[in-house]
Amino acid sequence: MTAVLLLCDCSLCKRSVEESRSIRVGGQHFCSETCAKGHPNMEPCDGERNGCHCGIGELELLLAATD
Repeated sequence: MTAVLLLCDCSLCKRSVEESRSIRVGGQHFCSETCAKGHPNMEPCDGERNGCHCGIGELELLLAATD
């Protein structure tokens, strides 16, 4: 059986997750609890070791918006 990969619905995340392992919230699929919760403390997702820094990216995006 082939796994179905979905792109994480976190706006800045670059990771894919198997549908069966995703965290589902409101019809969206996330790769980690951190992405599903919206990075409340700007922490990176579990993919940090794979080069994904979406929590930090969200902080940078917010800081750029205040300039």
